[in-house]
Amino acid sequence: MLIFKRDTWSEIYHALDKNKARTLITMIGVAWGMLLFVFLLGLVNGMRNGFDRDLKGTSTNSLFVWTQQTSIPYAGFGRGRTFNMKVSDVDAIKKEFPEVKIIVPRNRRNTTVVHGTQYKSYSVYGDFPEQNKMFVKKIIHGRFITPDDMRNESKVVVIGDGVVEDLYTKGEQVIGSQVKMNNVAFTVVGIYEGQERSFEGSRSIFSPFTTFQKLFNEGENVGFVAINIDDESDIKKAEENIKNFLKTRHNVSPDDTQAFGSFNLGEMFGKIFNFMKGLEFLTVVVGFLTLLAGVIAVSSILLITVKERTKEFGIRRALGAKPNQIIGQILLESSVITFFSGLIGIILGTLVLMSVNNFVENSEDNNIPLVNSSIDIYILSGAFLLVLIMALLAGFIPAMRAIAIKPIDALREE
Repeated sequence: MLIFKRDTWSEIYHALDKNKARTLITMIGVAWGMLLFVFLLGLVNGMRNGFDRDLKGTSTNSLFVWTQQTSIPYAGFGRGRTFNMKVSDVDAIKKEFPEVKIIVPRNRRNTTVVHGTQYKSYSVYGDFPEQNKMFVKKIIHGRFITPDDMRNESKVVVIGDGVVEDLYTKGEQVIGSQVKMNNVAFTVVGIYEGQERSFEGSRSIFSPFTTFQKLFNEGENVGFVAINIDDESDIKKAEENIKNFLKTRHNVSPDDTQAFGSFNLGEMFGKIFNFMKGLEFLTVVVGFLTLLAGVIAVSSILLITVKERTKEFGIRRALGAKPNQIIGQILLESSVITFFSGLIGIILGTLVLMSVNNFVENSEDNNIPLVNSSIDIYILSGAFLLVLIMALLAGFIPAMRAIAIKPIDALREE
């Protein structure tokens, strides 16, 4: 076979070496295309991994609902009325909407928390145990709130590792220690690992909802409700229906768009995922077009080479060289240029991604949404194979031109 002959590779080397500048420029084009493909797709994967990290443990098909001021007079009530949701609203929503998987009331207050001689203001939440099913917190020591804590109105809290850093000395026993809120002592039963990009961060405190209500004299008032909808249901429609249901229960005009506020996590995450898909598609298109431009450059350079080597091909044909030998020679030249330049592009792209990962890992800025920016080996192999196939197809154009030259005409060429 042509590929295993030493003379073949010697001819390829001399053909490429004869036009160093032209060959180098062509290789740069292909290498740049592969580098760009690897780098952009790696960054997109890094962003996807970053979002997955930040959203880990979060029920994406969730929403929050809270009360605001009314904007339309209704049922004898004036404009600008304020009101609160009640615990009974939570039970009513459960019964009315079968698509609701989990619904829990939540309350929040900013208050000063004291431990020994240290004190600082934190966000304190009154929560149900089910809250940790919707937005999972990594408990590194102890436990989260339990149903027994709710029933017994236990004076216990779960605190973030940032709170431990603020209020406790190094090596001090945290689990079982006490902190004070509103001059009431609470026992620390758990420590969670905080994520600064999460809703509560690392410096929040969680107490049983029933205990919170008594501590801050909230009675049946609910600050907001967290609702998880089953995956098959339309969360946007569920949000609208729940708000309309609450308007009826609280004598709010059906046309009032300001009385209830809401934040739809499912819709937001849907937009993020669609954006990531679009970005991934755009990256593939840009990378493919850049690679295609490099392959076209290979074909163009071979066309010029064929024209310059007209006499050589004529002599070879006159000496009995078969057309498929000429075609094989040119296709091998095309493959060699593409293979080595593509390989260089992959190596450079990988090195750039490694540099990006090292920078992110060593950066003090924890808000960079990149984690393990890399490209799947199967996708990379497929892209590399596709480039080689395109290079072979592109090489057919100059190859067919070479065998179309008649030996007698080639020998007349000066």
